[in-house]
Amino acid sequence: MMKLFSLAGLGLGLAACVPSQPPSYLVSAADPAVGVRPPAYSSVTAGVRGYDVVTPLDWRELNRRATPGVAPERDDSNDAARRGR
Repeated sequence: MMKLFSLAGLGLGLAACVPSQPPSYLVSAADPAVGVRPPAYSSVTAGVRGYDVVTPLDWRELNRRATPGVAPERDDSNDAARRGR
C-alpha cells in the first residue's frame, strides 16, 4: 500500500511541473488571425523544357562548347595532333 501512495505522490509531483497552457508555437497554427498567403494557381508543366529531335553534330565541337574557360576560337585541342599536323 505504501508503494501505491509513493507512486501516486510521484505522479502528482511530476504533473505539477507540466505547464497549464500549451506553448504558443503549437497553438499559433490553429489561430485564425494569423495571416497566410492566398492559394495561387501554378501549372503542372511550368518549367518543363522541350527536347526535340535535332540533327547530329560533331562531337569535338560539342565538347569545345561544353568546356569551361576555353575560347572556341583558339585551337587548344589535340585534333591537330591526331590529324598529323
